[in-house]
Amino acid sequence: MNKNFLNFKINEYTNKLLFKYLKKIKKINELEIYKGKIINILNDYVIIDFGYKFEGIIPLNEFKKKKIKNGDKIDIMIIKLDYKGNCLLSYEKSNLYKIWIKIQNDYKKQNILKGSIISRTKGGFIINIYKKISCFLPGSHIDIKAIKDYDYYVGKTINVKILNINLKTKNIIVSHKILIEKDIEDKKKDIISTLQIGQIIEGKVKSLISYGAFIDLGNLDGLLHIKDISWKKIDNIYKILKVGNKYNFMILEVDKKKLRVQLGLKQLTTHPWDLLKEKIKIGSLVKGLVTAITDYGAFIEIKGGIEGLLHVSEMSWNHQLKTAKDFVKINDKLKCVIINIDKNEKKIYLSLKRLQKDPWEKIIKKYPIGSVYKGKIVKILKNNYGLKIKLNENIYGYLLNNEISWYMNIKNISKIYKINDKIDVKIISIDLNMRKIFLSHKDFKYNKWNKYKKIYKINSIHYGKIIKIDNNGIFLKNKNYDFLNFFIPYRFIKKKKYKIDEIIKFKVLEINMKYKKIIVSPDIKNKFYNKKFNLEKSTFGDLNELTIIKKKIEEEEKKKL
Repeated sequence: MNKNFLNFKINEYTNKLLFKYLKKIKKINELEIYKGKIINILNDYVIIDFGYKFEGIIPLNEFKKKKIKNGDKIDIMIIKLDYKGNCLLSYEKSNLYKIWIKIQNDYKKQNILKGSIISRTKGGFIINIYKKISCFLPGSHIDIKAIKDYDYYVGKTINVKILNINLKTKNIIVSHKILIEKDIEDKKKDIISTLQIGQIIEGKVKSLISYGAFIDLGNLDGLLHIKDISWKKIDNIYKILKVGNKYNFMILEVDKKKLRVQLGLKQLTTHPWDLLKEKIKIGSLVKGLVTAITDYGAFIEIKGGIEGLLHVSEMSWNHQLKTAKDFVKINDKLKCVIINIDKNEKKIYLSLKRLQKDPWEKIIKKYPIGSVYKGKIVKILKNNYGLKIKLNENIYGYLLNNEISWYMNIKNISKIYKINDKIDVKIISIDLNMRKIFLSHKDFKYNKWNKYKKIYKINSIHYGKIIKIDNNGIFLKNKNYDFLNFFIPYRFIKKKKYKIDEIIKFKVLEINMKYKKIIVSPDIKNKFYNKKFNLEKSTFGDLNELTIIKKKIEEEEKKKL
């Protein structure tokens, strides 16, 4: 037999045996935990059999706190395994590893752990859990209240819950406060489950705030809103409630989800309305104090806890008030008359002006249309709209811009007229619904329009000089009557171009005295114009859309006066 072939077969057989042997050898890894048995205790080391081909060793000092003997079974961790098969094991690190597994499980399940505070540190404490694991307990998480004496807690054993774990740095943050909060919340739920709306309960004033007070009900705080303290208006809550005093309260609202309780104090006393039903009547005169002011009126306390509304429209016959602040002030004492009572809503409506006679009752007889007065200017209206004129002590009239002059709308009234100036006026109309008197001043001056109407008759022909051209049309002046405005609407211009100062011939179409304009046409021969104005009556509004808009604006402004 060939010698080489024989060597090959021997090697093949040897390799198979080696493979089977290696397959039986237990595979081990560093930093993993295995079961081991103590087989020998030496002076410095303990020999451990953990199923490997070689035994491992553990330093004897790891067993200082544990009594051991041969045959004891323990958990071990492989720290180091060299190429010769020597194994360095650790009993302490295997226990530490198991503790860390427990800690991670406690964190996931939010288990409660016991811990011993061993020392103070910056911002809190060092606390040990499982006797060996040091954690950080922030000072803000040891109690629900701020603490002053940190040393008081050193050495104490408390329950904690893990807030956060950093596995890389092996840092653990714990809290004792969340357990206190959880306990308080559980107690709140127990208490609030027994409460019912309308129930009377005793509580102690815990703190006073601007909008009410917090009431201690025993592990549960209730809110007493300032509006539920007294039927009367409260100026100073400190005069009624004192911190630390106990009172009976009525439960007004219970929110079991948000664990909130709304309390009432005034509800334990009789409502003032129930005591005064017979005394309060429409037409009764009452005296009261102004307790609150809004833009639309003032609230008057006429009896303890009973308020009436004095609307701004019921304050004065003589003033067009926009806000009540212009007429009354807080703490003013007023005498009013009751004009309406809403018993269901418990509301009273008052009037101040109805204690006096309405000066407008006989206004038309006292101030007939056409009567004249020497009035005093008390106000220049906004947007150059006109003047407010005082006719006597209680009556005012309005002199609008277009009633000041026959010939022009004044561009800046304040340059011509001043407050307290005297001016002759005539009443031209009275609006009883709006309570407004409208005046005229121009009637005291000669109306030259009567003369001009004879000169500038409809269809008459004249000459004028162009003084202005804009998108609405052309404005002309006649050299003999400079104050007159002649206006050619844009639709009559057609395609012809005109220039400033050009003299043109025009035909009169319409005279509008209100807006101080005479509507004219530049072409007297065009049949279209003649036909147009013979078949339908022209109006100034039809010829000038801007004037229509102006008229609407004036009507709106007239309503606002």
